[in-house]
Amino acid sequence: MEKIIIVGHGSPKENSNKLEDLAKALSITLKKNPEDIKYAYIKFGKPSIEESITECIRENAKTIIIHPLFLFSGAHVIYDIPEIIKKFRKNYPLIDIICTKPLGFHEKLLEIIKERIDEIKQISNKNEAD
Repeated sequence: MEKIIIVGHGSPKENSNKLEDLAKALSITLKKNPEDIKYAYIKFGKPSIEESITECIRENAKTIIIHPLFLFSGAHVIYDIPEIIKKFRKNYPLIDIICTKPLGFHEKLLEIIKERIDEIKQISNKNEAD
């Protein structure tokens, strides 16, 4: 059984932590059961990565794919997440715990940025016309 964990930074402002909605939407996109897509926060937010991995293990996952929802490979992606994975691999050697690359530079991100810019231009133009 495969589980996926989407990992974000998290915010001290609790109502800003919205990965649950993203996980639900991703389950539809991937055509997976919603309970197979987890979310976690590296800092400021619950559940933590450790808590989500532990939950996947309790649910008998054989493979856990962790996706860091970060644009680039900063300290969390280079050090923190791999260290957490290393500890779990040591204690659970029969479970395959792997990590994807962060979002990084991707042509689809350019489309999203353009869309956001176009949205704000439309709002700005509408406000000027009023």
